[in-house]
Parts: sequence; structure tokens; C-alpha cells
Amino acid sequence: MQAKTIPDKKSLNFIYPPKNSKEISEEIVIVGSGIAGLSCALALKELGLRPLIITKSQPSKNLFPTTYLAQGGIACALSDEDGFYLHYLDTLKVGKLLNDKETTYLLCSEGRKAIAKLISWGVEFDRNKEFYALTIEAGHSKRRILRIKDYTGKKIFEVLYQRVREEEIPIIENTELLEIYTSKGKVIGLLALKGEEEYLFIRTKFLVLATGGGADLYEKHTPFNNFGGKTMATALRGGAVLRDMEFIQFHPTVLEGTNHLISEAVRGEGAVLINSQGERFINELLPRDEVARAIFNQQKAGKRVFLDFSPIVKKGIKIEERFPQIYEKLKKEGYDPYRELIPVSPAAHYFIGGIATDSFGKTTIKNLYAVGECANTGVHGANRLASNSLLEGVVFALRVAEDIFLKMPFTREEKYSIPFSEKEIKNSWKWMEDYKTLKKEMWNKAGLIRDGENLSEMFQLIEELQRKYYPCASEDVSCLRFLDILLTAKAVVISALQRQESRGCHYRKDYPYEREIYRSLRNNINWLNINIQANK
Repeated sequence: MQAKTIPDKKSLNFIYPPKNSKEISEEIVIVGSGIAGLSCALALKELGLRPLIITKSQPSKNLFPTTYLAQGGIACALSDEDGFYLHYLDTLKVGKLLNDKETTYLLCSEGRKAIAKLISWGVEFDRNKEFYALTIEAGHSKRRILRIKDYTGKKIFEVLYQRVREEEIPIIENTELLEIYTSKGKVIGLLALKGEEEYLFIRTKFLVLATGGGADLYEKHTPFNNFGGKTMATALRGGAVLRDMEFIQFHPTVLEGTNHLISEAVRGEGAVLINSQGERFINELLPRDEVARAIFNQQKAGKRVFLDFSPIVKKGIKIEERFPQIYEKLKKEGYDPYRELIPVSPAAHYFIGGIATDSFGKTTIKNLYAVGECANTGVHGANRLASNSLLEGVVFALRVAEDIFLKMPFTREEKYSIPFSEKEIKNSWKWMEDYKTLKKEMWNKAGLIRDGENLSEMFQLIEELQRKYYPCASEDVSCLRFLDILLTAKAVVISALQRQESRGCHYRKDYPYEREIYRSLRNNINWLNINIQANK
């Protein structure tokens, strides 16, 4: 008996495979090649399984996943003065107790296992003689950040990517996920676009999403362009649930006028923030949301903000040795941190919200998993503790691999059919101007400081754009791409409107305090309650 993927009230596919699609069958497909995707692939290979990785990245052309940008490090309680339970308490404190306590405990208690796994794959963290060179960042009560100079993410990516190649795990690069196909609530395949015009229809038993976040929904952002976290919306249309989408973390210190991040580790080593009047206005090691808003408020008052490296220099630390990547970027932009103050500004940095999962990365769609920044395991609560993101990627990638391995003997390849499209699918890229408008308005109306009036205006703008692009979504990849970006943005705005309080990195100036009634609220967005006005 065959089951057709006819959309029901819980899901919607706009595009089905064109007749000229290349058809592939793989037991496991991983979308994404950052720390989460590569760790999951390597763990699966060690368990005797062979996943296929598809990714938009192209290292040979200097197109890398967001992991590549991570400077500071990866958090793990390793020293005698520290312990995983203290790490757990710090994570809850910064997350304003909105964290899922089970997954947060797992994050911290299984951290050592994750670090050991990275080391076994060839990652070499910095040492002070025989000991690991641990540093401290905002929100941590102990020095527990493992690092590799100031290019931790870059080095981890290079090591894991090379390991994947050595293990002969297949990778299809320059490839974008377009649709997830389900039948009776279970994932059965996907459609991807390789390059500009080669469509891949991949039948699969298990699908793992590890595609990163969507901070580039905002005009000012730190990650590479990832099309606004569109994979979250692709999963939403397939029947998944998005959770905690109001929580976007803004990094306090990005080089003014660029998207070059200046790691929190710089402040951890002693650098201070001062305004254009020479005043130090904030404790630099407070949680990121507080520091970012303090800088933003200085700017709104007409003052520029600068990072002063001189306390680091007075300690005898050589900036070019401790922070070589940052030093080179500053030098390239014409700044000398030894001789001048460095102008900084906040920028959207990390998506705390994402595709809702359990402690094994399972979503509400059977055999669909999410891991890394695109997932919401609940470990970050209302605000991410610095350097917990890389750790989350590895800890839960290992758990996803374990769950797939144990499920594989009980998962049969079912017979099903998917309708193929008779239409010619275009790829016009005609949405870029509207994308720029969306990013600008998201920054102005749904950014660091929010209120009901601006959020409502943002909601109306998104609906206007949805009505414009909805009619062409079934025949133009560019329309579908932008519609998914709009859906992700809409999930952020709806969740921000619903949370009528300020908590963590979600700040409402019309509700400037935490409110008890929202203390345990977790906003869930599904296909039914987002209502993209399909009939208009």
C-alpha cells in the first residue's frame, strides 16, 4: 500500500521535485556542515552507519558555516576549582531560569565527554605547559573556556571537516534545502537545489537539520549570510514546531561598520568599554544582553562606544599572539589596538529559539532531528551563556547519532510516492531588495529594544510581503526562499508580541520588568497558529 504526501492541515509543500530531478536514496541525510553536522556525521560513522551530508558551504571557495566564525571557545568544567553542576547553575542564572532543566543538566554533565570526543578526532586546544589554557567570559563564575587562540571555531571546523574527508563520508556542497516531505507525520524525503539549477530529490529514513541560525534576519549581524534561518520555516511547513523564537542574542562588541566580531574573550582578559566622553559605563562581564543594551543606549544618547585594549597590554599580553585573528582584522580595517580605542557596536549574533526538540534532538516529525543553532533544546533559556553554543552542538550531535543508531534496526523503508512537478521551477533571485527592507525593519522594530507598537507594525509589513510572494512560491525557488525567511521573521515577531515582559535578551520597553506569569512560558509556533494568510 502506497502513501502519498498530500499536504494536510499540519504541513504544506509548495514545490515538488521537477521531472528532471536527480533521485538519490540514502538512509541518513545531514543538512549542514558546522560543528553539529560534522560531529553527528563522525559519530554515526563510528557506530557503523554512513550518512550523506549536504551543505551550502564550499570551503574550496572560502564559503564556510557559521562555526568557522566562533572566536572565543567552548565551555566545559575541567579544573579542580570547577564542576559541571556549577556550570549548570551559571547557565540557569544567565538563562533567567527559563532553561529546560533536563537538557541543561545534560549539556553540562556530558560536556567532558564532548570535549574528549573532539580531542580524539584531532582538535588540539591551547595549553599552558601541561594544562589547558582556560579563560573566562561573561556569566561564568570560573575559568572554563577552552580555546585555540581566537579562532576556535575555525580550527575545530578544519579538523572535523578533514576527518570527515578521511572517513570518506560523502558531502554534496553548494546545496540548499528547499522542501521536507512527510507522510503520516514521518519524514520520507527532501528536495534540494545544487548550484543554481540542479535539483536533487533524496529519499531518506532519517533527516538531521544542522543548518545554523538566522541572525542575518537583522541589518546588523555577525554570521555569514544564511538566508535568515529559512530552514526553520521549511521544517515548520513540514509539521515541526518552533520554540522560544523571541530570544535573539545580540553580541555587544562588533567592529563598528562591519560584521567583524571582537570576541568576549577580549573583555575576559581585561579590555574595558568606554564611551566618547571617556566614561566606563558597564561591567564588561555582565551577561551579553545587558552589555549590548547598555552600548545601544549610549549610542541612542549620541555617544560612540569604544573597546580599550590597554589593560590587556599592561598585563603583558601580546594582542597579536593571544588574539591573532582579531588583530589581523583590526589591522586590515586600519586600527591599531596598541595605540587607539576600537569603536564597537552591537549586532544580532545568535538564535536561541529554533526547531523544538527533546533531549535526543527529535522534533515533532518522526525521524526528523535538529541539532545546533537551528534547534531549540532549551539549554539557553532566555539568554545564552557565552561559549555554550559549540558545546551544545557536540553534546546533542552525539545524542542524535546514538538515537538514530538504536532506531535503525526498527525503521523500515516504506513504499510511498511523491507527485512530481510538471512546471518549470524558476530561480530568479528577485526578492533581494525586499530582503534588505525586511532586515532594516527587523533591526529597527524587533531588535535589542522592542515595544508592542513597533512589533505590530513589523507584523503588518511581514504579512504584506507574504501576500506578495505567496502566489509565486510554487513556481519560483526565490519566492519560496523568501517566503520561508518571512515565516521565520514572523515567528520571531509573534513570540515577541506574546511575551509581554522583559527577560534575558528579549527586552520590551513597554514591559521593562520580568513578570511572574511568564516565568515558565515557552512560546510554541506551529503551522496552524502562524497563519501565513494563504487564502488572501
